[in-house]
Amino acid sequence: MILKLETKKIPQKSQKKKNKENKRKKKEEREKTYNLLIKQLDFQSKLQYNKRRKKVEEKTDEKSKKGVKIHDAVSKELLEYEEELIDYMRDFLDYHLKKEDLKLINKEYRLKKSLITKYIDILCQIKGKEVFIIIEHQSTIDYKMSERISEECLAIVQSRDKYMKRSKNRKVPVILPIVLCTANKKWDAPTTLIENEDNPYKFPKQNYPRYIVVNNKDYTIDELLKKRTGIAVDMAFEKVETKEEIDYIIDKLKKFGKVNKREERALKLIIENIELVMPNLMKHLPEEEIEKTKKEMIEIMSEGGNCMSNFERAIAKIIKENNEARAEGRAEGRTEGRTEGILQVVREMLKNKMTDEDIIKCTHISEKELEELKLQMA
Repeated sequence: MILKLETKKIPQKSQKKKNKENKRKKKEEREKTYNLLIKQLDFQSKLQYNKRRKKVEEKTDEKSKKGVKIHDAVSKELLEYEEELIDYMRDFLDYHLKKEDLKLINKEYRLKKSLITKYIDILCQIKGKEVFIIIEHQSTIDYKMSERISEECLAIVQSRDKYMKRSKNRKVPVILPIVLCTANKKWDAPTTLIENEDNPYKFPKQNYPRYIVVNNKDYTIDELLKKRTGIAVDMAFEKVETKEEIDYIIDKLKKFGKVNKREERALKLIIENIELVMPNLMKHLPEEEIEKTKKEMIEIMSEGGNCMSNFERAIAKIIKENNEARAEGRAEGRTEGRTEGILQVVREMLKNKMTDEDIIKCTHISEKELEELKLQMA
């Protein structure tokens, strides 16, 4: 007797469902592994980016410590004021703009697919229009400036991509690149990439951005001071090569009588950064001469009828008291006299209600010593 086993056939539909489910699970697993890989790659690329950025920052810090770019700080700060920028465009380039038309924008830029962030000294836009002005300040001649300007122009075009129509009527932004040179030398670097081109096969010439140069060397001290703007005063001091030229500028400013707000702003910045504005001259001048120059510049502001702030009064006091301290130091012991002079200056600064931060910055006194003095005066 033969027994027949009955086998139930699995319906075809249920088998298909299982196959689909297996495929879906495999797909999900693949997606998970893919996402994990992407995350790892992103993390690694971020690490690489951070490492590269750190290296770049370290290099720029090293350069700034050596005084490569700090030199330009005064001009850059002055041109960030809209009225200074407008006067600069009018006086040196004959472009007449209005304050309400200008808008200073973010100076950072990065080309697409690049990890390195770079900076433009001054970047502004005409409000409501795709028109941009780039200003780069140079205290030395940069023979790669045409490459830098081309890169900056391309970065601006890329950043404005979302505002431009994707059609045959597509219009790119208008960009005016300017270089302010205070090197006191003739600017002999190429103003566009085409000037440096090696074209033995005589291919058609390409159009690259061309920048305009405003060279300090093309103006005399008298011509600059007549403009009565802060940036012109800074440019005049940047031309200085001898102590006699400093005295000449100070005498000229005194003859004007009342210095205006812009000249006063420039003088304040120059006083605070005098070693950076005139580095070569300041290296050879004795400290007493430097302090005397600072005092004369402060006197111009006070004689001009402008009210001196606590900060300027404190600087004047420091100069006066330091000189007295040095005189006492020669007779009775240098260290003792200087220390007593500085403490006296700090007392005066506290009376003038100056902030602790400004006092420490000006006198290099420690926080502990400052607190002790406060307790003594209480």
